[in-house]
Amino acid sequence: MPEMTQILKEGITVKDVLENLKVGEEQFRQGLSYRERGKIIRRMLPEVYEACVNKAENCLKGLTILPGSPSLHFIGNPVKWHENIYGDEEYSYQLNRMDHWRTMAEAYSFTGDRRFAQKILEEFYDWVENCPCQPLYDEEGRLAVESFGGYDCNQGIWRSLEVGIRMHQTWPYVIHHLIEDGGLDEKFLETYLRTVYQHGRILYLVAPVIWPNADHNHYLMENNGLLYLSCMFPELKDAGIWRDHALCQMERSMDAQVTEGGGQIEGCASYHNGCVYWFALPICLSKKYGFAMSEHYREQLKKMMLYSVHATRPWGGNCAWGDSNTYTGTLTMGAFSYYLAFKDATYIKNALCYYGMEDLKTQMVKQIWEVEELEDLERQLKGIGKTAILPALPKVSWQKELKQVFMRTDWSGNALYVMFACRTPVQNLHAHMDPAGFEFGAYGRVLLGDPAIYHYKNDEARRNLKSIHWHNCLTLNHEDPWEYIGSWEYGRQKQGDILHAEQDSRLIYAVGEHYNYEPAVHRRAVAIVDGKFLAVMDVLTDVPEDTSVQINFHMDSAQVTADSEKSFAASAALGANVAVYGDRRFKPALVPAKISTRNNVWHDTMIVRFEADHLEGGRHGFLSVACPAPVGETAPEVTDIEAEFLSDKTVQFRFVMAGCLYVLELCGNRLSVRSKEMK
Repeated sequence: MPEMTQILKEGITVKDVLENLKVGEEQFRQGLSYRERGKIIRRMLPEVYEACVNKAENCLKGLTILPGSPSLHFIGNPVKWHENIYGDEEYSYQLNRMDHWRTMAEAYSFTGDRRFAQKILEEFYDWVENCPCQPLYDEEGRLAVESFGGYDCNQGIWRSLEVGIRMHQTWPYVIHHLIEDGGLDEKFLETYLRTVYQHGRILYLVAPVIWPNADHNHYLMENNGLLYLSCMFPELKDAGIWRDHALCQMERSMDAQVTEGGGQIEGCASYHNGCVYWFALPICLSKKYGFAMSEHYREQLKKMMLYSVHATRPWGGNCAWGDSNTYTGTLTMGAFSYYLAFKDATYIKNALCYYGMEDLKTQMVKQIWEVEELEDLERQLKGIGKTAILPALPKVSWQKELKQVFMRTDWSGNALYVMFACRTPVQNLHAHMDPAGFEFGAYGRVLLGDPAIYHYKNDEARRNLKSIHWHNCLTLNHEDPWEYIGSWEYGRQKQGDILHAEQDSRLIYAVGEHYNYEPAVHRRAVAIVDGKFLAVMDVLTDVPEDTSVQINFHMDSAQVTADSEKSFAASAALGANVAVYGDRRFKPALVPAKISTRNNVWHDTMIVRFEADHLEGGRHGFLSVACPAPVGETAPEVTDIEAEFLSDKTVQFRFVMAGCLYVLELCGNRLSVRSKEMK
């Protein structure tokens, strides 16, 4: 590790840094010690206090939960930083982010129990000794970027992402919580500064090479880490350069990652909400350390909250697009981050229409120790809990740059809801293979779902959950639309896009098209009709002779019935259900599958695969009708489904439902509907 004379500005000593830290922490706390802050938080959120202390007691025993471990797992005493018995790379990554240190640091401020502080210090010295940083340069003097970009080198302990996360998420809190009563001495701080300096060099030199376009959520965490450490330790020789660089890169990331519509470019709701926090963090730090983000940056962050609201399902949870968790990284996370940045509780009030106070408190606990005025927050919360407000936003959000559309019949919890996307080529490898796919729900739950994330391991489970065959998509000849190489690698993809989206008095619809099955071209329209049911219209042109077509519907139910004669399938879950009808050319097959709601958690589901073989060459139109039914009711029957080309640009779809003839006409990118009662 470097000598102190190499890392501190001339004339500065470790003692000076320690005294400056104490003064800075006292100024931020505005007269309240962390122990006193702990008393206020305990009064506000007694359950948070109990959960933190109980969790910290387990940490003292070396017990925590990490990816791959089914329950509390013994990580060693001392910690086995290099051991990964579950074979999940995320296990090593997260172990070496030291989230359990932050838990024990907070428990120390809550209780004053010195055991928690002592355990952190013991593990800190052990980690520094047993997890040395690999050389920053190779033998030829070149920057060894590959040594900091993945798991292979030292089990990812010094991966640049983990370096950034440690510097903004955990290590600063060791200082915040342990410094005020003399718990940290010069010996500790000298070791801490030497190691932090190594972190800073990696974040300044390596991260920009890994992410030259500033177009990934990892880069936000890395630059937040660099910003935080350079602000906490202005005495470091390179602190000013690092801070300016981090601020510049955060502004650059806002330009590169957030679209005009406010969506983060990966298009995954849980990552988007995480990015709201990561983009909000510099604004929060600016209040403490005396700098400012641009007005453009602040306005773009405000736009991000609009996407967060649209990507929230009517019954709560994120839309499950790509590698999204549906119940972590939610609107409550973004809403509380927004409140910290702008002191505006509007989105917290919106979030409480879809989440309980418990969800909000879960998100608050991650950031509450950084709140400037805790008593003001306490007053806000007392009022917020009584004033949940439905969003006053349009029912359709067409995210043109992300090639996504969110549609709902209203903003209540029982609304019919569709998320539709046709984004190819994908932006990065968090995206799944789902061109012109959708998720659909109504009456309080998902009915036709997206399989979501489960985990990142490169195995069969990951292959299935990313596969087009587990999404609500059309396939030809059972083929993938592009090559699946591995968890983080696809083959070449062809163009796809959303062509149109709109709402009128009877229809809420979107139209997408992609070319991944060339020479065949696939156009799909999805429409909520009369606020009652979903129509899915598939148009294929230039289809080769003797092609087979499969239309998949992923029912979020393990209990499903199917009828080949009627070309029909229906779920039989405890809550709301859905019946899907296809035309008589299709025969439904049932395929067992899974849907994930959070990392390493999934449940049994069933895919209904409507299939027709030996198509004639040329063009074809197919209509599927998905009828949702509230609890205790039965979906209406649909019969006489037909499709007819009226011209090269116009396809007419007809069907009968509950004694009413419906005619849907897709003319180019526009859809119309008419209906009449049958005699």
